[in-house]
Amino acid sequence: MRILTAEEMRLADSTAINTYKIPGVVLMENAGRALADEAVELAGGAEKKYLIIAGGGNNGGDGFVAARHLLNRGAQVRLFLTSPIEKFKGDALINYQILQKLGLDGQVIEENKRLNVLKIALLQTDLIIDCVFGTGLNSVVRGLYTDIFDLINASNVPILACDIPSGLSADSGRPLGKAVCADRTVTFAYPKLGLCLPEAASYVGELKVIDISLPHDMAELADVRRELLDDDFCRLWLRPRDKSGHKGNYGHLLLLAGSPDMPGAAILAAKGALRSGVGLLSAALPQGARRVFSTVCPEAMFVSAAENADGVFTPAAAERICDFTANALLVGPGLGSNPDTKELVRSVIANYGGRMVIDADGLNALVGHTELLAQTKKPPVITPHPGEMARLCGLTVAEVQSNRVETALTYARKWQTVLVLKGAGTLIADPEGRLFVNPTGNAGMATGGSGDVLAGVIGALLAQNLPTAIAAALGVYLHGKAGDLAAAKSSKLALSASMIAGFLPQAHKQISELL
Repeated sequence: MRILTAEEMRLADSTAINTYKIPGVVLMENAGRALADEAVELAGGAEKKYLIIAGGGNNGGDGFVAARHLLNRGAQVRLFLTSPIEKFKGDALINYQILQKLGLDGQVIEENKRLNVLKIALLQTDLIIDCVFGTGLNSVVRGLYTDIFDLINASNVPILACDIPSGLSADSGRPLGKAVCADRTVTFAYPKLGLCLPEAASYVGELKVIDISLPHDMAELADVRRELLDDDFCRLWLRPRDKSGHKGNYGHLLLLAGSPDMPGAAILAAKGALRSGVGLLSAALPQGARRVFSTVCPEAMFVSAAENADGVFTPAAAERICDFTANALLVGPGLGSNPDTKELVRSVIANYGGRMVIDADGLNALVGHTELLAQTKKPPVITPHPGEMARLCGLTVAEVQSNRVETALTYARKWQTVLVLKGAGTLIADPEGRLFVNPTGNAGMATGGSGDVLAGVIGALLAQNLPTAIAAALGVYLHGKAGDLAAAKSSKLALSASMIAGFLPQAHKQISELL
C-alpha cells in the first residue's frame, strides 16, 4: 500500500478532479459516507448520539456528508463549527447547505463563546467525530483550537478522526503544537506518511485506509516510492512450495556468528532462519560454541575455520568463509569485539561475492569503515538499531530518531545498502530511494536477541533468492507479526526472542494458508 505525503495527496486529488474529471463533490461524498460507516461501527450502532466538530475546509465538508448519512440512519447528530458559516465554499458549502435543508445547523465556536456549550455537549454524546483540520495543516495550532482539542481529549468519549487527527503533521507524524488523540483514524485513498510513523501512534489510534474511488494509478503517476507493508504485500512474494521441491531448491544460508561467550545469538539467528523456509543452514561457529549450538539446532551443519587463542576466528578465516558455496551469508550475531574478529568481518565484507546480511557485531566492526559497504560486490542488508546507526554515521541517537525517514534514505543511498533501521515502525530503505514502513511489532520485542532472530529471517529469505529489499521488508514484517502473535499468547512483558522465533510458523500461516 503506497504512502503519500500531504503534497502528493493534494496532487493526487487535483489529478483526479482535473485530469480524470471526477467531481470533487463525488470524492467528498465517498469520504463522508465511509466516515459515517466507521462512526457507526465504532459507536456500536446507528441510533447513537454523535458530535461532529468541523472546520471550514474540505475536512469539514467530509464531516457534513457524514452528518447527513448518520441522520438518515436515525442518529442524533450535533454539529459544531470552528469557522463562520460565510467562510465555507465549494463542495463543503454545498454539503452544509444540504444539512441546513435537513434541519441541522451548526453552532459556531468563537473565542470564549460556546466552549461551555461544547463541553456540556461532549458529556452527552456517544462518539466524537473530528473534522477540524485535514492533511494540509502546516502551521502551529494556537488559541481557540488548543482549547477545543483539550476539551475533546479530556472527554472520555471515543474519538474518530477524519483523514488525520486535527493538529497532527501529515508528513512528520508530530503534533503542530496540539493535536487530537483519536481512538481510530479513517484516512482516505492512501495512508499519509505521518500516520505511519511511531511518533503519531498515540494520536492516530487504529488506522483504517478507505477507498474513495480515486484512479488506482495515482501513486504510480506520482512516482511514489514509499510503501506500508501488509499481508497482501507478503502474499505477492511468498509462494507455496513446489510439491516436487527438495531442500536444495530453498536456499543455503551460511551463518558467521557466535563466540564462546555468546553462542545464544547464533542460536537465535539460526532459529529465525530455520523457521523462515531456508533449505540448508551452515554455521561458521568457533569450536567453543558448537556443543550448545548443535544441541538446540541439530539441523545446521558446521564450517571450520582458523581460530586464535581466545577461541574466536582469525582474519585467516576470511578465505574459507568467502569461498564457501551458499546462496547468502549472515554475519554478525554474537561474534564479539575481539580485534581479530573485527578484522575478519571487514575482510569478509570487502571480499564476499554473494548476498549478505550484516547485523550486530558485524556492524560494530564497520564503525569508522563504512566505505566498505559501497564497495561490496552486491548491495548488502544492514540491520542497525538506533544506537548502532548513530555510531555508524557519526550522529547522536537523538539525531537519528528525530528524522528516521531521511536518515534511512540518505545512508542507504550513500552506503549503497538496503538499510533496516530498527525500532518502533522499522524502516527499510534501499539505494534507489524506496522506503518500506513496517506496522507490525510491539514494545515487548524490545528484548535481547530479538534482532538476532530478525537477521536470521532476512538471511533465509535472501538465500531463497528474493530481491534484496523485498527480503528485508518481508523479514521485518514477518518478525513483527510473530512478535504480535507471541505477545497475544502471553504478554508483552514476558516476551523473549525465543518466543518470537517460535511464532514465526504461525505468522507465515496467518498470511497465507497455502504456505
